[in-house]
Amino acid sequence: MADAVAISVREVSKVFGHDRHRVVALDRVSVDIRENEFFTLLGPSGCGKTTLLRLIAGFEHPTEGHIELGGEEISHLAPYERPVNTVFQSYALFPHLTVAQNIGFGLEMLDQPRAEVDATVGEMLALVKMEALRDRRTDQISGGQQQRVALARALAPHPRVLLLDEPLSALDYKLRKDMQIELKRLQLETGITFIFVTHDQEEALTMSDRVAVMNEGRILQIGAPHEIYDHPSERFVADFIGDTNFLPADIVDRGGDTIACRLESGEVIELPTGTQLPEHDRVTLAIRPEQVRLSEEPGEASLQGVLQDAVYIGTDTHYRIRLGDDNLFTARVQNARGRSQRYQPGDPIGIVLDPATVQLLRD
Repeated sequence: MADAVAISVREVSKVFGHDRHRVVALDRVSVDIRENEFFTLLGPSGCGKTTLLRLIAGFEHPTEGHIELGGEEISHLAPYERPVNTVFQSYALFPHLTVAQNIGFGLEMLDQPRAEVDATVGEMLALVKMEALRDRRTDQISGGQQQRVALARALAPHPRVLLLDEPLSALDYKLRKDMQIELKRLQLETGITFIFVTHDQEEALTMSDRVAVMNEGRILQIGAPHEIYDHPSERFVADFIGDTNFLPADIVDRGGDTIACRLESGEVIELPTGTQLPEHDRVTLAIRPEQVRLSEEPGEASLQGVLQDAVYIGTDTHYRIRLGDDNLFTARVQNARGRSQRYQPGDPIGIVLDPATVQLLRD
């Protein structure tokens, strides 16, 4: 049985302005977001991800297309008529109210009985682990604690869908990492569909069940984090998700058990026939820096070059190698304990590829 669909977006376009000032923010976007799913819209600024979130929330209306929640059309409904809540970049808490009063504010506006409000506030405080601060004013707590209060307030009415518009962007790195884990925990414990907007690939890979990579108002690829990372559908996706080396090549042989690709340097790389095969002979090889090995053994390496520089970043060292065709290739090598950097700038160096990890993209 297929997973139930929470949000269905069908051929949705959004256009702002008219004539020469016309801007297409979304271009015929279609996507199904499942019940109890952590779904992330990922892309650069201006790609349309926040516009799509605002359409689901009801703050904007589609120029064309339809949006359904649980099979019912909601495109015409006002925001307060939708069982959807939003957490913004700015948490918009009331500084003169306590943590508990902020969480219960929306419930009071819905005229819920005091006993129900108090019970729900207690439930939400426990969910976000803020019981000890219930009577503290929100201008007297940290940014991370304020973020938890904003989440608790949004979850208190038990919406069917929670929309999150880059809510971690104002936090420092360590706190942001901690909150990524907390957000995923909250989603699993509540069973609510989370739709998360971010430009941060690490956030998307860490928390998401599925990711939609967007650019210029379109969804380019949807998949689990490992699918997006290991099998990007096109160059933009491969470039936006993680670090990638791109090597232009020509397919010179499609027969047998391998596909032979000749690089601009003249070196030939043989890939297994299971590799996705573009129709055209001009291709780009996409190779992740951590999926290669460095070698000094003659004849073992797939590529040869000279070390340009090395950057030590604690867990890894990033080596930039200038290839024979003058392209720069990055290799990421995990640092072994007690071992200093093996290679120095100017050293000749070989790069050993794992053919199974090389992606072929249409040029």
